[in-house]
Amino acid sequence: MHRCLFILFVLALATLFPAPVSASQVADEIVLHLAGGWSLTTRARIHGPNAARLDAALAQAGAQRAYALGGDAYLLKLVRPLDPRVLSARLSDVPGVVYAEPNYERRSFLVPNDEGIDRQWSLTVLQAFDAWSITTGSDIVIAVLDTGVSPTHPELRGRVLPGFDFVNNDDDPRDDDGHGTFTAGVAAAEGNNGIGAAGMCWQCRILPVKVLNRRGRGNDAAIAAGIRFAVDRGARIITMSFGGPDDSRVLREAVTYALERNVLLVAASGNGQAEGNVPNYPAAYPGVLAVSATGPDDAITSFSTTGDFVDLAAPGAGVWSTLWRRTTGDTYGFADGTSAACPHVAGAAALVWTVRPELSARQVAEVLMLGADDRGTPGKDPAYGYGRLNLLRALQVALDPNLLARSRIEGVVHSVDPVQTTVALNIGQETRPDATGFFRFDNLPPGQYTVIVRSPSGESLQQQVSLTGTALSVARIDFALDRQAAISTAFTPVQPQRGAVYFPETGHTLRGVFLSYWRAHGGLPVFGYPISEEFIERSDDGREALVQYFERHRFELRPENRPPYNVQLTRLGDVILRARGVDWFTLPKGAPQPGCRYFPETGHSLCEPFLSAWRSSGLEFDRRRGKSEAENLALFGMPISEPQVETLPDGRLILVQWFERARFEDHGPDGVLFGLLGNELARLKGWKP
Repeated sequence: MHRCLFILFVLALATLFPAPVSASQVADEIVLHLAGGWSLTTRARIHGPNAARLDAALAQAGAQRAYALGGDAYLLKLVRPLDPRVLSARLSDVPGVVYAEPNYERRSFLVPNDEGIDRQWSLTVLQAFDAWSITTGSDIVIAVLDTGVSPTHPELRGRVLPGFDFVNNDDDPRDDDGHGTFTAGVAAAEGNNGIGAAGMCWQCRILPVKVLNRRGRGNDAAIAAGIRFAVDRGARIITMSFGGPDDSRVLREAVTYALERNVLLVAASGNGQAEGNVPNYPAAYPGVLAVSATGPDDAITSFSTTGDFVDLAAPGAGVWSTLWRRTTGDTYGFADGTSAACPHVAGAAALVWTVRPELSARQVAEVLMLGADDRGTPGKDPAYGYGRLNLLRALQVALDPNLLARSRIEGVVHSVDPVQTTVALNIGQETRPDATGFFRFDNLPPGQYTVIVRSPSGESLQQQVSLTGTALSVARIDFALDRQAAISTAFTPVQPQRGAVYFPETGHTLRGVFLSYWRAHGGLPVFGYPISEEFIERSDDGREALVQYFERHRFELRPENRPPYNVQLTRLGDVILRARGVDWFTLPKGAPQPGCRYFPETGHSLCEPFLSAWRSSGLEFDRRRGKSEAENLALFGMPISEPQVETLPDGRLILVQWFERARFEDHGPDGVLFGLLGNELARLKGWKP
């Protein structure tokens, strides 16, 4: 009986195949402790009573060499990698074996010996010491667009590449302010060298690109040229601790140039929370990783600019790093600002790329966001973005073998009978929406997908989307089948619904992005009540879009844009006039007049009482009290007619003036009201009586 059991055990050993092993175990080694009176030779042969059984078991396991560890314990080297856990469990049952266990690996909890390490509170918060036990980086090039970098600083010396000075137009990008040397040190000061400070990535190389003068100021021409220079010189990451409130085409084009070439752009969100909290560029450009600042209490600092464009937060108060001063030269010091937060993220990105060099820039950004510690409001919020940076968690996310198999596609099929509709992917997956029309595909790898939806009647629509593979890559696609029926349903009054604001005046609801936009930019006086539910409509550019009609307007969702541009307003003034057969280009022009605002672009003047009404409303961009002309223009557009008398549908004669997106009406004692152009457009399309 014992012989049969032993034969079964040997056969079980013979069927062991290489298997996935925990990163904390050595795949081709186990530790074996023998009972008293037993010992092993260096060739893993047994000395002791009844040695044949254990010898056969060790031979079948592939034991090749044995090393005495003391106390009757041995390290066994195996011919081939096996799962140490399974093998150890089976050997532990063999007579003569006290225990057998995997040879576990331990790692040092690296604490660098830099003199100023105790001053770097951020390292503990970021779990940097544990992260550095995994990697301290590689020779990835980080371009520092700033006031220059001191190439002689002992923390950076030997890793500062030849750069360029776009302020003085020469090849000497040495620092003459100190700001650039500070940010370079946060990202890449050499660690564990016994001096000063430790940066995020100890081996990274720095490409100095001087775009700011000694007062910390620079212009878009220099910055745009600097971005292109950095990309062309091989930078994988560009860190930009500067910004301003104005969008410009030259800067936007340079950002696009870098993104199209798989370069990761990291930018400070700004230090203007108390000065209106205005979004800053380049941080606010889509695709740029925007970073706000936290303090030692992990709260967003009082100076940090926040907003929907923020992606991550990182330490930015009392940060210790390298410095250059005119009086003392290379030194160290503390600084505050999102300028200090930004290079933390740039250095962290280099660590992620060190362990996963095959990732794209977008995937690296998503790894950092997935690994962040969620703070503030759960989920993404305007203060922390996806959370406060965590180096260790970012590396753990990066090392996840399933990192790039977690994307999803979801959406709603607007159809008379959604449960009888089929939704399929070009890779062969297929599903059916639920009763509300919702569908979803999970665990998708990177790639471009075609989503095809088919109705029972044979109608078919399709759209293409691209995914990065990470859990943050979610594509939302809505379809409208049986279009006329779906539209008719959208304009039919509904009952109150959970999660939506209900307006009994029209019998319709308002929710989500459209509700937030409606509230933020004028609400009832500007847009009126909703007169439809959300539905899919083909826009003038041929794209399918989620829309909703209001008494005075039409909202169109563009989720690829950042707020407030993610909701676009229809040029209703232009649309309604053209539907009436009026080409506003041919309308009589006006001329500049005292007390009026003249628009040479359209040839019309804006005078009272319409001028005050135009100036009092607008989309909210700058979070400052009152409305700027840019905000007025964004809501109403320019005048496309002179004031003129028209007959309203109820027969009244009234003075009106047409704008690109509105019609102003002078109602005398009731003041200036905005025309019900949403109602008129819905009637013109035959959707509303």
